[in-house]
Amino acid sequence: MSNEKITALARAVATGKADAQKLAQEAVSAQIAPAEILKDALIPAMKTVGEGMKEEEYAFPEIQSAVKALQSVLDILRPAFEGASSSAEIPKWEGAGELYELGGHLLTFLDKGAGLRGYDLILFFDECIRGLLEQVALPCHKQAASTHK
Repeated sequence: MSNEKITALARAVATGKADAQKLAQEAVSAQIAPAEILKDALIPAMKTVGEGMKEEEYAFPEIQSAVKALQSVLDILRPAFEGASSSAEIPKWEGAGELYELGGHLLTFLDKGAGLRGYDLILFFDECIRGLLEQVALPCHKQAASTHK
């Protein structure tokens, strides 16, 4: 049962489904450890996003939807780590470029976080979201600025 919930949650995040937060809440209610959700659902979900970016199957709307779904799940998991402090150095996002290049950066970034656990993974995903949104928003802002001339 827990494997089905983890798989459904990973799929919902990777595809940016609005029910990701509800699925996360159901997983927590089913006594699936938040650390397990982070490791077994969110990392694979974001690897799917990275692969989709690399293969040019994901465009800006899909990436933004996936990030929004990821954020909604983190909102459910964050209270489980209340009062925790970081015990590791969190990698910093360094990726830039076209979407397919960002996909490669995302996959590399996820590999850097492979040894992180618990609250450190929350911080890691916060950095991942910051880096992705910063890069994904840039082309949108440039395009919008060029159409308003």
